[in-house]
Amino acid sequence: MELSKSMAQTEKTQRETIEIPIQSQNISRREFMKLPLEERRRILAEQAELILPYYQQNTEWQELETGDLVDY
Repeated sequence: MELSKSMAQTEKTQRETIEIPIQSQNISRREFMKLPLEERRRILAEQAELILPYYQQNTEWQELETGDLVDY
């Protein structure tokens, strides 16, 4: 239980420290889905480029993918 609390705090801290510039327009998920496919792809590509350095610098997420899976 304590481990999950500390992990949650770590995730919260990481989310707070990541600053991703956003467009002046914030749209809801519904509005986003109403955009033309090409526009959605463009927006997602921009966001992917912005977050790429974070995933290249922080390798903790890769450690979670290694190891054995245990089925209880």
